[in-house]
Amino acid sequence: MKHNYHERKQRRIDYAKEQAAKNEQESTRRYEAAREISSFIPPGQPILVGHHSEKRHRRDLERIDNNMRKSIEATDKAAYYEDKAETIESNTAISSDNPDALALLKEKLERLTAMQDFMKQTNKFIKKNDKAAFLKLPGATEALWTELTSSTNRWDIGFPHYRLSNNNAVIRNTKQRIAQLEKLAALTTQEFTFKGVRVVQNVEANRIQLIFPGKPAEAVREALRHNGFIFCREETAWQRLLNNAGFYAAKSFLRAYNPE
Repeated sequence: MKHNYHERKQRRIDYAKEQAAKNEQESTRRYEAAREISSFIPPGQPILVGHHSEKRHRRDLERIDNNMRKSIEATDKAAYYEDKAETIESNTAISSDNPDALALLKEKLERLTAMQDFMKQTNKFIKKNDKAAFLKLPGATEALWTELTSSTNRWDIGFPHYRLSNNNAVIRNTKQRIAQLEKLAALTTQEFTFKGVRVVQNVEANRIQLIFPGKPAEAVREALRHNGFIFCREETAWQRLLNNAGFYAAKSFLRAYNPE
């Protein structure tokens, strides 16, 4: 949540790394166990059917197979958690829970707008075959000019239309997110009780929260989940993101909620 976003992110990274290390150790332990058991079986020794060693031999082979299988499974899990930790650390997506989200989105909008202007100006100068004017643009290089004008087909030179169209769509989306966050930033934490349920507009946590006097019945919990609410033990509340969809979901649930 917003008030402990960085702490929660670090906990997720630490947990993934701990699980990766734990599974690496388990993989090694299982592999060594299989090796130890196999060391008591002479290389190439067949199962002596009817011999008193038959049961033990079959049991040992089964244990070897089981340990090797578990070792491989643990290795796969370790790789999964290593990838997960790396993904969380390298994720550059701007979460609404990030307390710096508004500033980061505004910086992103500046970069996107500058790129849109650069692509438009570049295409204009390429159309005019004005290399000198292009090279005066911030970030323009000889190599980029060559790359953008190398095609013999005039329809394939410059930045393609889809690049400008896609970038413009991201600009619109970013502007919308900024407007939404600015609107939320103007809110204050407040609460009221309806049908015995505390409804909290928790700005610090960036959540709309529903707090019940006791554990709701299974049918109520199912209705909450259906409306996108998740129970948070830390907050002892059923909650979802504080946004228009969250407000609507809370109203929808409370209208249908029957405390009896």
